[in-house]
Amino acid sequence: MASNTESVGAEAATPTDVGLKREMGFIGATWASETSIIGSGWLFGAFLAAQAAGTAALLGWIIAGVIVIILALVHAELGGMYPVSGGTARFPHFAFGSIAGISFGFFSWLQAVTVAPIECFAVMQYGSYYWHGLYNSNTSNVTGLGFAMTVVLLAVFTAINFLAMRLFSKVNAGITWWKVAVPVLTIIVLLFKFKASNLGAGGGFMPYGIKALFAAIPSAGIVFAYLGFEQADQLAGEIKNPQRNLPLAILTATGIGIAIYVLLQFVFIGAIPHDLISGPKGWAGIPSTSPVAVGPFAGLAGLVGLSWLAVLLRLDAFISPSAPADVPDVDLAGRLRPGPQPLLPEGLPVDRP
Repeated sequence: MASNTESVGAEAATPTDVGLKREMGFIGATWASETSIIGSGWLFGAFLAAQAAGTAALLGWIIAGVIVIILALVHAELGGMYPVSGGTARFPHFAFGSIAGISFGFFSWLQAVTVAPIECFAVMQYGSYYWHGLYNSNTSNVTGLGFAMTVVLLAVFTAINFLAMRLFSKVNAGITWWKVAVPVLTIIVLLFKFKASNLGAGGGFMPYGIKALFAAIPSAGIVFAYLGFEQADQLAGEIKNPQRNLPLAILTATGIGIAIYVLLQFVFIGAIPHDLISGPKGWAGIPSTSPVAVGPFAGLAGLVGLSWLAVLLRLDAFISPSAPADVPDVDLAGRLRPGPQPLLPEGLPVDRP
């Protein structure tokens, strides 16, 4: 038994296609993670971070990016070693047994059932520009109609996730190309509206102190925006050549996400009209009814005279949250659901006691 256990680290994983078809390549795996990173977070993160920490929000995105890239390295290593579906819930089960598997399986489920409604909420908030009955800016919540439409949108997300993997990969990749292209276009266009004086406006670089900066990382949605980099691990049982493609996909998606979010924060700070942040409260004084508060980038584009970009961004608000990555195919014990399972490296049984 000891020799079998020792062989786990020495021998490479050679997963066999028994029940799961390995039809997803490097691009599909990368976009599976990227589509979760570039969701509704970019639509609101820059505004919320700047409101909480001022220009120092730039540091918040960089600090969180360093933290996330370290986590991504761990997931890349484990995913390449053990390319099984539902990886983030199953790794603890392999290492520590069923109790840990139950715990992390529950955490994965909890993430899956909370993130999707948040994405739908973002759609309702941006969509209220055209359909005013969806969102109430005074209460910062959806209306009864908005809640009903959120349920409908969640049903659509669920239908997408039930597609066969080959079709899911194509649909997801097509939407993700759009999701990446729009923020990149936004960065380029808003650079032409950039005002260097804004970097010190609103009370200086760090108007609310270092405590507010670190508080903004979890509370302003910075960490939330980076979530999803591990989604390629969840689909590891269906990725071609996982020892090569899986680590590369996770690290590539994470790097793209960090670069996009840092640059979005930079251009948001530089392009915002100076009168919005020139009051005594600075960034925190932007009123909740301002177009920038209701729909940050779309509102900003409208204020600086880029009405075509505002229309594009409001359209993107329906698309960016609408390519949900597949949820972990595991039960609460951290094991695959009943059915044929991919082989693990020799010496590491699926159901470790």
